[in-house]
Amino acid sequence: MSELLPFCKIKLQYLLEMVTDHDLDDNALRVALYLALAHADHETGESRPSFETIGAAIGKHAKSVKRALNKVEAAGYMTVERGTNKGKSSRYRPTEAALQRATERRREGDKVVPLGRAKGGQSCPQSGTDLSGKGGQDRPPNREQELRKEHGRASAPDLPDEGQSGGTRPDLVFVPRGICFVRDWDDRLEREGMTTLERSLPIVPHGRHLGFWLPAQIPAPAGSAEWQAQLRLLRDAIRQARDGACPASSAPRIASFAPRQMTELGLTWIDQGEQTWLTLDPERTEMKTCTLAGTPVICIKIEEK
Repeated sequence: MSELLPFCKIKLQYLLEMVTDHDLDDNALRVALYLALAHADHETGESRPSFETIGAAIGKHAKSVKRALNKVEAAGYMTVERGTNKGKSSRYRPTEAALQRATERRREGDKVVPLGRAKGGQSCPQSGTDLSGKGGQDRPPNREQELRKEHGRASAPDLPDEGQSGGTRPDLVFVPRGICFVRDWDDRLEREGMTTLERSLPIVPHGRHLGFWLPAQIPAPAGSAEWQAQLRLLRDAIRQARDGACPASSAPRIASFAPRQMTELGLTWIDQGEQTWLTLDPERTEMKTCTLAGTPVICIKIEEK
């Protein structure tokens, strides 16, 4: 038996087997797809959302979700460790047999070798090259596409280049907001009893994106020494952000402030349950529409006194 690959590397093979299983109904398949795509740990595939969370995401009642999970478990794709009403959440994990099959499919797929140019295959190099008569056919230049790229570069704000840290903390990496890696971090922080990234860290621009500076693109396996090191770095970054010394961004004309500093600028930060409010002093602030990292945003102009 070959060694299992991390779940993030065999996720597609794992899902493909379920999609092509004619005995698995659509409801069970939707639940399994949601768990794998939205909540699964990158190493193990384990996830822990409640029945209510799953149901709200896919438009099903919690009882319907429970029945669907029973079918996925009976088909041998997942083990379900059911929680209690005393704060212990349910846990869902792909079975070892299903992961083994997915690993074998991935390794079989890696053995497929595409045709080289010398054997008549078609290559696709960078734009701007001329047609070639050797081997495959290169892509001709696309002038319209190149003009769009040049226009985008000319209108981009003066921010750090992609690939650079853009700050004073070389041990952090930039992760754009809204992608699955941010959800992975939020899920892990919830297990640690911490708030989400948007509530803990400033959202900063980098290149053409807005996001966060984190210890890694994805969190290390829970309980590992690497995860403990990442957690220390993240807590340090959160502490510095709250103290007003944002370690993440050195972009010009961009500043991040801790909530307690905002009052001095005519702003008041209010947390009420799951909602956060920001009130403005009309004598010192003015609302405007501007563009940040290529995205239209609402800006607050502050008159210093």
